[in-house]
Amino acid sequence: MMEDILYGLGPLVVILLALLGHRYRWERLRQMVAVWVSVVLVGTGALAYGGIAHGHFSPILVMLTNLVAATSAWDSVRWGQEHPDMRPRRYYLWWALFWASLITIALARDLAIAWLAIEFSTLASGALIVEMGNRRALEAAWKYIVIASVGLAMGIIGILFVYGSLRTQGLGWQTLSYYNILHHFHEISPIVRETATILIVSGIGTKVGLAPFHTWLPDAHSEAPSPVSGLLSGILLGLCLVTIDRFVTAVPLPAETLFSGPHLLLIFGTLSVVVGTLALLVQRDIKRLLAYSSIEQMGIMAVGFGVGTPWARDAALLQFAFHAVIKSTLFYIGGHLSVVYHTKRLDKITDIVRQHRGLAVAWAIGILALAGLPPLGLAYSEWMILQALWQDHSTVVLIVLSAALVLAFAALLYHLLRGLWGGFEISARRDDTENREPAGLLDRVPTLGGVRH
Repeated sequence: MMEDILYGLGPLVVILLALLGHRYRWERLRQMVAVWVSVVLVGTGALAYGGIAHGHFSPILVMLTNLVAATSAWDSVRWGQEHPDMRPRRYYLWWALFWASLITIALARDLAIAWLAIEFSTLASGALIVEMGNRRALEAAWKYIVIASVGLAMGIIGILFVYGSLRTQGLGWQTLSYYNILHHFHEISPIVRETATILIVSGIGTKVGLAPFHTWLPDAHSEAPSPVSGLLSGILLGLCLVTIDRFVTAVPLPAETLFSGPHLLLIFGTLSVVVGTLALLVQRDIKRLLAYSSIEQMGIMAVGFGVGTPWARDAALLQFAFHAVIKSTLFYIGGHLSVVYHTKRLDKITDIVRQHRGLAVAWAIGILALAGLPPLGLAYSEWMILQALWQDHSTVVLIVLSAALVLAFAALLYHLLRGLWGGFEISARRDDTENREPAGLLDRVPTLGGVRH
């Protein structure tokens, strides 16, 4: 009970601070929000320690959500200093509502409540993107809201199919609880189950950014404020994928069904890995690079959930945790690099080692961790998923995933090296030109036939 109260108090206090923000300097407001979110993180961690220690699902997801929310709140302090034109009151109102929707998705034990929270997260995060106040941000937010809403409309149709098959129980909202669905799924005809699975996996998969429903993601993540991009990519995508897994687990289909939940996750996951990896090779925008990496990472997690064995599901959840921390941090760093270089173009964000040594170290560690370099986290979860594919005899997916991981490593390493030192030769030539002695007066006199007059 205390945990639920604290979960609700967290976003509510941020909303109150935003509404009363005129009584404080905006800088102080940002710091107060960051401190409060950190207190919520510690408090919920202490109360949920028993559940986390026993491996209970929901407390782990909420703790991960609050961890990234705390880092997002602290990054918002510096981000607000870098963007003085941003209106803090509206920013924190939408930020708090977005945080509340994420906590609701993590805690939801009911498919309908999860869908409502996912839909609301679209509106809240879309409003945060619009807060950037430029035409590209408005276009990205509009594209995000339209595509995600169409996908979620497909999802609600599938949910209504499930509800219609179980409505005779007279349980109201409880009809769509995962527990009730799991124990009464046999009352749903196989054709309805298969149709609902296709609609729900495809619909909510749009919010995950699974290919081919991913087209909104690079625009939205690249135009959003960096603290918001961290929450979007690090937490929201993974929670939506977990929602799909909860439904697929509750509504099993025969293994020979062509479009069962696991088969769809394997298909969409493999396609997402391929699309995300190939896009990494040609990116020119620092935040779009990270966004396409999220598509690849969500694909890897979807493959893990698609295999469905306990080992594979644990690996997918471990991948979620590592990715949440690493990707959110990289979005924060990428946002600050964009500010200090006054551009998001990768070919202009160069020579970071000499000009911004602290950011260079953090950026290098983050990119190497994202690329799967041992012992930096993702290497273990990706190896576990590859092992699960081997044990499941999914040879084709194993080969494709292995090749994609190698290509992704090469692409990320190329962009990293180019950013750390890529501008050195140009800078050296410029310095050499500037230090060269000016030409003498006679050297400037035009010549005719090689003879000066």
